[in-house]
Amino acid sequence: MSKNQKMHSVPFEKRFLESEKRFQDLLSHLPVGVYRTTPDGKIIEANPSLAKMLGYPSHEDLKDVNVKDLYVRAKDRSEHLKKLNVKGIFFTEFELRRKDGHIIWGRDYPRAVIDSGGKIKYYDGILVDITEQKKTEKELNGALRKLGTLSLQDDLTGLYNRRGFFAISAEHFKMADRKRTKMFLLFMDLDNLKNINDKLGHHKGDEALVGVANILNSTFRRSDIKGRMGGDEFAVFPIGASQEGMKKAMSRLRKNIKAFNKSKENPFQLSVSMGVSHYDPEHPSTIDELLVRADKLMYEDKRRKKRS
Repeated sequence: MSKNQKMHSVPFEKRFLESEKRFQDLLSHLPVGVYRTTPDGKIIEANPSLAKMLGYPSHEDLKDVNVKDLYVRAKDRSEHLKKLNVKGIFFTEFELRRKDGHIIWGRDYPRAVIDSGGKIKYYDGILVDITEQKKTEKELNGALRKLGTLSLQDDLTGLYNRRGFFAISAEHFKMADRKRTKMFLLFMDLDNLKNINDKLGHHKGDEALVGVANILNSTFRRSDIKGRMGGDEFAVFPIGASQEGMKKAMSRLRKNIKAFNKSKENPFQLSVSMGVSHYDPEHPSTIDELLVRADKLMYEDKRRKKRS
């Protein structure tokens, strides 16, 4: 007997029940909220993830809740339905109030289901909790507005100055701490700046500092945070760098310095001492503490070179 023949030998009702069970199992395990509601706000169907998102013991409890009562701002629902009723599908974001009173942000992906008479029977949709994303956006936007009036750039090199480096890095540290991700921080010092200034003049010393900045820009990604911390000191915070990625970046940095020194255009050689500190989310530390550790490692590198 063929597969199709076996399938047709199974009673239709049994096949339907098995198919329905598979569908319900899928809904139960989806990590996003799934719902079906009427135009007047009654919740007909909901999965466990939606109940958990909204703070209810089970999805059955949601059937006693009217969608209108979940919205923080009633106009969000009315404006959304106006557009949804015209277009059939309309995605949007809004604030919802959980059972315990806490406010969350939801991103809604609904569709309007029309009956044969052209009237809306119900709305099917998926709701995603984007509270953390909104929180991060708010923090970053707030920080950027706060920093808008401050001078964040080093005039000579075009990198962030010390203030800018700390301010921009701090926001990424907060996100990394929440997401429990590892990070690295590079601290480096231009070894021979005083000799260049004394022998060739301060204008050549400035050229050496600009040379280091250009090397950092060519070595690291545009999104990585690079700063001149003052005088002959520089720091780099590579966003999202893994241990392997950091090793490769350090290798590129050394190669780029060697390439700079081989050029006949410059009457000086660049030499830098470096230290890399590691942030472990299991043992949190501040950016200041990371800089202190990287600074200590940088001076150990400087002492090794003097002894050799």
